[in-house]
Formats: sequence, structure tokens, C-alpha cells
Amino acid sequence: MEQEQPIAILAVDDEPGVLALVRRCLADDARVTLIEASSGKDVLEHVAKGTAFDLLIADLRMPEMEGDEVARRVRLVDPDVKVLYLTSHADRLFEAKPQLWADEAYLDKPFTKEGLREAVALLLFGRTTL
Repeated sequence: MEQEQPIAILAVDDEPGVLALVRRCLADDARVTLIEASSGKDVLEHVAKGTAFDLLIADLRMPEMEGDEVARRVRLVDPDVKVLYLTSHADRLFEAKPQLWADEAYLDKPFTKEGLREAVALLLFGRTTL
């Protein structure tokens, strides 16, 4: 059996409870390294320090800098990063972005462990399982 590659995920949400849920959903996979941020500014600090990650999980609605702006700024440094938006406001996402870019998806809040893991796997590997 081939060795699976490690996966680095940077998750940003201004609600600590949502970050805790993301952590619980992904914690049982030894390949996943989860980096947590509470704001877009935190994400940009990680990027400036050279923190590498495969996937950005971003809350869409955050004070100061919304998730799509965070993703846009991250992509200035790493155009290939994949983005999963977490939102209870999908209608607002599509007002701001009528079309998602390649390598972007969204997941409605509230979400299940299975739903998050499936969305992550689809973005990273094109399959439904991590």
C-alpha cells in the first residue's frame, strides 16, 4: 500500500467553536496538520512567514476581512492553493462571487464531520474520502 502524503490545512474562522469543530472533524487523520487562525490578518501573517498549506478553509463572513478577500490575498502568493468556504450565507457568497474559481468550493454551516471530510477530499484529491 502506498504511503499517503501529509496534508496541511489552514482554517480561519472568527468563531472559536467553528475552529474546534473543524479540528474535531479532522483530528483522527494522522496525515492532517491543521493550522488555525482567528482572522484574515492571522492568515496573512502565516503566509508572510512562509507557512505552506494545501487547503485554506475560510469562513466567508468575518469582521475586518471576509473569506473571499483572504483567499484572494493568499492566492497572490500561492495561486494554486485550494479554498473551501464555510458559510451560512451562500447567497452572499454568490453575490460577491457569481462564479467560484477552479479549486474552490463551499460548505454550508452547520456541517457534519462527514460533509467536511468529503469536501476536503474532493478539493484535494477529486474523491470523496480522505
